[in-house]
Amino acid sequence: MSNGNRYFDFKELHICILKILYYSLAIMSNFIFNFWYGRVPLWKAYWLIGELINSLVIILIYNIEIRLLNNLSLYKQLPFLNFTSFSLISKFTLFFWTIFITIGIWRSAEVYKGKFIWVVLTLILLSYRIFTLKILFY
Repeated sequence: MSNGNRYFDFKELHICILKILYYSLAIMSNFIFNFWYGRVPLWKAYWLIGELINSLVIILIYNIEIRLLNNLSLYKQLPFLNFTSFSLISKFTLFFWTIFITIGIWRSAEVYKGKFIWVVLTLILLSYRIFTLKILFY
């Protein structure tokens, strides 16, 4: 401070931003770790990650295909999402993402302590999700 004026210190701002990024990444990695090992409640694992975030990831991959990879054949298939014309990198990304969320939800279902019908329905839907992965490559 000089003459009563307060100057903005960019070094302090930089350190503050780095601390925020570090803690947010630590929280996110902790959440991913908990999801992978089934420590997330079943309703959060299925509805928030398995449905909501999964649909956002699919829309993101679809937009990357259209805009960055110039796969204009996907326009002809709208409003249906046909994954057979995806590029190989998008197919593998979608494949590994589906395996990741399926394992996390399956493990959450295994430790679920509520009604048994929810576990059975979840495992049936997850089995169907794995079964439909063949659509990506055929």
